[in-house]
Formats: sequence, C-alpha cells, structure tokens
Amino acid sequence: MIGRVEMPAILEVQRLEKRFGGVVALAGVDLTVNEGEILGIIGPNGSGKTTLFNVITGVHRPTSGHVSWLGEDITAKAPHVVAKKGIGRTFQQAMAFSALSIAENVRIACQHSRKREDGANGGLTTPTEILDFVELSHLAGEGAANLGFGNLRKLGLAIALGSQPRLLLADEPAAGLNDRETADLATLIRAISARHITVAVIDHDMKLMMTLCERLIVLDFGYKIKEGPPEEVRNDPKVLEVYLGGDVELTGN
Repeated sequence: MIGRVEMPAILEVQRLEKRFGGVVALAGVDLTVNEGEILGIIGPNGSGKTTLFNVITGVHRPTSGHVSWLGEDITAKAPHVVAKKGIGRTFQQAMAFSALSIAENVRIACQHSRKREDGANGGLTTPTEILDFVELSHLAGEGAANLGFGNLRKLGLAIALGSQPRLLLADEPAAGLNDRETADLATLIRAISARHITVAVIDHDMKLMMTLCERLIVLDFGYKIKEGPPEEVRNDPKVLEVYLGGDVELTGN
C-alpha cells in the first residue's frame, strides 16, 4: 500500500513446529503480524493453517518453537489466558450457544472481556454496540439455532469482538457464503480493521484474500513457502505449483 506507515509487530511466531504422532502439521514456521494490517494465510487443505491458529491461541501445545505477543512469551498458554491478553478468534465451524439468543451469546462474550490497555476499543464495548456493528441487532432476540449460515458467521465475529481483541484471528469466515455474503463479509472485516483491531484471516476464497489482504503468507504441508503482497504471491511459480490442478483462481479480478 503506497504511503503506508510500517507498524510494529504485535505477534511473532518463531520456528513453530507441531507434530501429531508421525504427522508434521507445522514445520518450523516463522511469521509476524504487524499492528493495523489485514494479514492473509492461505494454502491447500492440510497445509497447517488452522493448526497455526490453534497453537497461537493455546488450543494445541507446540512441539517446539515460540509465540510472542507484545514482547511476552505466550507459548502454550491456556486459551482463556490468550484471549484475556487480547487475541480473539473465530472457528471453521460457526460456533455459538444454540440454546441461547444472539444477544445472550454476545453478552456472555462481553462479560468475559478485558479492558484494552491501549485504550482503543472502537466504540464496541456492549452487546448492543456490537450487534449494531455487525448488523444483527434486528435479530437480537432470535435463537442462535435459527440463524442462517451467513448470519451465523456474523454472530461468530460478534462473539469474538465481545472479548475486546487487539488481534482477531478469523478462520475461514467466508466458508459456505455466497458471493453477496462474501462481499458483505469483506466490508465488515475492513470495518473491524478501521476500529483499531488487527486482523489475520484464513480462507480458501482467493478472490476475497487477494483483494482484502495487504500481505499473504502461503503454507504447504506445514512449511511457509511464500510471503509477500498479493500481486507478488499470485505470480510466484512455487505457489502456482501448489495450487496447480485445483479449481482455485489466484486472482483478485
């Protein structure tokens, strides 16, 4: 982005490795997330993308390597500890308490939130403000079990925002969405970024990722094979080889 001021790294991952028995899910991955950016993480199924998020957020303990948040080592900290420090996330499977209303789901997230130490909360501190922001306020009393898939994805983001994150990790937020819903999602993620929340996104929708993200990291079989701006990544021979034969078009057009 022309004229963009380089921001400091808030999350650093160093030589991160995760093995499940004889299967190597992450093979010495290094990456940084810079404050204020929208970072994209792409790669074929089984490349280690979700495992990366799970290790960062404490769902899985790494086999080796380190995760640093604002200069503090948070490697293998419990998920609730990581969340309290300012890292929120969504999941591949849209998750909510199905027996509760939309408002109740977000209220629970807000009740367990932290106060952002940097003083930036973007005005999203109450369930009402968050539901207005994600355009679900008209369904606040509706049971989460009754939501369509697009609105369930919005609810997942609303719950994550309820924790007052400084960094939001979004795992395949466009999965199952149609073109209109995906376009609305991109608008919402940009609006989240504008609220002083750094975003890292995993998704298989290459059009979304190429147009939404300022920087892309490509994983393949647990290895980081490329990092750079979208226009550089989509023309890289190794990246094209990874996707060769699939139905993914590496373009933002």
